[in-house]
Amino acid sequence: MRRRNLIGVSAERSVIRRAATSVAASVAASALAIGVLAAPAAAQRASFTPTLYWDSGLIDTPVAWVAPLGSDVAIHATRVQLDTTAKLGPKVTDNQSYNFSLSASLWGRAEVGVSIFTSDLKGGLFAKGMLWDQMDGAFRKGLVYWMPSVAVGMRNVGNEKGLTRWAEPGTAGFNTSPTLYAVATRTFALGTAVEKGARAGTQLTLNAGIGNGLFSDDGGLGKAYSDHATGGFFGGAKLDFATSRFSNLALMAEHNGWDVNVGAVYELRGLRVGAYLLEAGAGSPKATSWSYTKAAFSIGWQTNLLALTRGNRMEARVQQMERERDQLIGEIRAGEARVQTLEGQLHRVEGATEADRRAQRDLLEQKLREEQEALKRLQERLNARKPPQ
Repeated sequence: MRRRNLIGVSAERSVIRRAATSVAASVAASALAIGVLAAPAAAQRASFTPTLYWDSGLIDTPVAWVAPLGSDVAIHATRVQLDTTAKLGPKVTDNQSYNFSLSASLWGRAEVGVSIFTSDLKGGLFAKGMLWDQMDGAFRKGLVYWMPSVAVGMRNVGNEKGLTRWAEPGTAGFNTSPTLYAVATRTFALGTAVEKGARAGTQLTLNAGIGNGLFSDDGGLGKAYSDHATGGFFGGAKLDFATSRFSNLALMAEHNGWDVNVGAVYELRGLRVGAYLLEAGAGSPKATSWSYTKAAFSIGWQTNLLALTRGNRMEARVQQMERERDQLIGEIRAGEARVQTLEGQLHRVEGATEADRRAQRDLLEQKLREEQEALKRLQERLNARKPPQ
């Protein structure tokens, strides 16, 4: 009889352990699923501004990134300081060169837009598509976790074949339409978030790619066009500092296939301002060269069209999901604690008399059934959850 009782106690303990394991799995699954749905994209990876003339990237080079929310729209304006005394290069009569661009994100996987060169109001189209986003491997293991984002794209799609890298059209000898490129980008979080829901405190992005046209076509000028050409290879790095939940300071350095550019961009709730030093290694204007060091400034704004039309509906849904997630996880953890208490009581039953053991076991069985039913209801609530629309 005692052996049968001990077997029954052992079986009950096994049931309790399985219930505890199920609860732990539910906690992990719910935290993962709700976290992915509710956490802001900024908390997972860096964001990027439009480049001086084209799609999103560093200063002049593209990156493998697209705004994760479809219908994100970015408006960007750039002013570059030119030198009217330069003997070679585009003939300019004004020392200010302006450029405007408008881009939009599609499904979080593509970016399309148009750039307007205000020297004579001509323009070109651009587009980019993601082949792999590093977030695709964020919850996997091994090499897949470390894979960089990869994208392919094109710039200067249109009739401006003679466009130079400074977005000056109509230059004989150049054939830069269209310009095609491939790029790989990897972002690393170097610090914790400044507050709950914000991006990581510090993030480092490394970027490398290759392209033709605007990245490699020198119009047959050779050294006169650039002393530091790489044959189409470009690369750079970006260091982001989250100054608050809704603001960020980015420091950037790159080689755009022709020379080194450095700059900084400050962003606050979608508004962006930037300052840059272009062709830092080119020096002062010379009669034998097209390139020389220039200063550039930019201002822009990024928003989401659906957010503008729906107001703060999406943000309210996300906040509601976060509150429900915290409540459910708290209830599940309380259930785990009660299950552990029952398991401890079963240990003590083994040393009791036969009559006491039978009575206590009956009571524990009843409590165990109640806890299992409660955990089942919590799991059903988790499984019934839907992402915000």
